[in-house]
Amino acid sequence: PSLSPPACGTAAAGAEDEGEAEAGWIEGAAILLSVVCVVLVTAFNDWSKEKQFRGLQSRIEQEQKFQVVRGAQVIQLPVADIVVGDIAQIKYGDLLPADGVLIQGNDLKIDESSLTGESDHVKKDADKDPMLLSG
Repeated sequence: PSLSPPACGTAAAGAEDEGEAEAGWIEGAAILLSVVCVVLVTAFNDWSKEKQFRGLQSRIEQEQKFQVVRGAQVIQLPVADIVVGDIAQIKYGDLLPADGVLIQGNDLKIDESSLTGESDHVKKDADKDPMLLSG
């Protein structure tokens, strides 16, 4: 009697399906582990950059000095020590540390492009438009 060979791939297919079923959870776990690793590395990187940015920002605030009139004396203070009621002396190129009201000025123009989107400088006058916005 002659034995005919089994149909092509029938015997091997059962073993492969069984092996794939056992290894299927490994692929899922590997994908899940890689996603968790990427998320953790990205979160740590963002946290460290944010920490560096906060440190740099606080150092800049401490180093930036501003001349104010307080108690009839002109003193130079760090920006963080300015309080309500201080009269700030603004010079060309200064970044305003806080919002304020213009008391006296001569041909003052302010760049409000970060707030309004307009690229033109806005002329400020103590009588018509005295509001000064920080930045």
